[in-house]
Amino acid sequence: MQFIGKRLNAPLLGAPGCKLTNTTLKENLLNADQQFESLQRLYEKFQPDIMLPMMELTVEADTLGMGVRIPENDNPAVVEHKVSGMSDFEGVVRNYKGISDRMKVFIDVMSKMSSKLPASVVNLAYVIGPFTLVGELMGVENVCISSIMEPDFMKRQLEFCNQVIGDYANELFNAGADGIVVLEPTAMLLSPEGYVANSLEPFKDLLEIVTNKNLILHICGNTMHLVEGMCKTGTIGLSLDTAVDFSKLKDKVPKNIALIGNVDPVNIMLQGTPENVEAAAQKLINDMSDTDNYILSTGCDLPLDTPMENIEAFMRVARKWKKDVESLT
Repeated sequence: MQFIGKRLNAPLLGAPGCKLTNTTLKENLLNADQQFESLQRLYEKFQPDIMLPMMELTVEADTLGMGVRIPENDNPAVVEHKVSGMSDFEGVVRNYKGISDRMKVFIDVMSKMSSKLPASVVNLAYVIGPFTLVGELMGVENVCISSIMEPDFMKRQLEFCNQVIGDYANELFNAGADGIVVLEPTAMLLSPEGYVANSLEPFKDLLEIVTNKNLILHICGNTMHLVEGMCKTGTIGLSLDTAVDFSKLKDKVPKNIALIGNVDPVNIMLQGTPENVEAAAQKLINDMSDTDNYILSTGCDLPLDTPMENIEAFMRVARKWKKDVESLT
């Protein structure tokens, strides 16, 4: 999958599609036909270069028996972390039966995207990252403590979580995904040293499991302290949040790794005006004008109530950026 030098755009659409189909987020997350209809409507309206399903961070945890709450119009959340020690963890391992119903929804969505959207569209899927999944099993505070105090237990959990994520990722690739974004937000809490053992090396291990090596890494928050390690994972792209200053980062990232982001999804896309959106997107384009490995995107997925006129303003800047380079070739 070639991103470099193409001036691609990838607004992290998904939830706003519910507004186009007059449906709830929950209906879309639980029904592949409904979710694809919302995504298709988004594509027809905005025609981005890269499309993704709705971002969902609880699918794998639900598969492993954690308690998950799915509100009508808010992001699902794990509300019951069932692993507090080795015996609990061994029970989770025994009960894992492979691809679950929730996973099958998103596999079906990807199959529809790959077969029904235009062939020119790059279709990406999402999976959770291994450290973040262990955090869903134990709770965030406990996983941070365990990563320091119980390295052998952490390693065993990370290996198992990679098995689960790898099973899911391979089915998404089989369904037609061109690449997969690995969502690893909990890794933002790690030190650079802790990141190596608990996220960097597990990412490399995941690359050995998946049949397709097109994995993109997304970590929320200010990840400047982790970027050097993130570049050593084997990823083909870094999707980074608004807190990261791309103008200060671009010289630290190898040119064969795409830098993806990072218009603010809340303060600009949700709460701003079309003029704010255009200014923010254009600033990023200007800041990255001397590099070929930049993809214009948002810092994270767009909230449900993001105004359609703001998404259109983002796309207007993106189209002009691409048209300008095409006129020179």
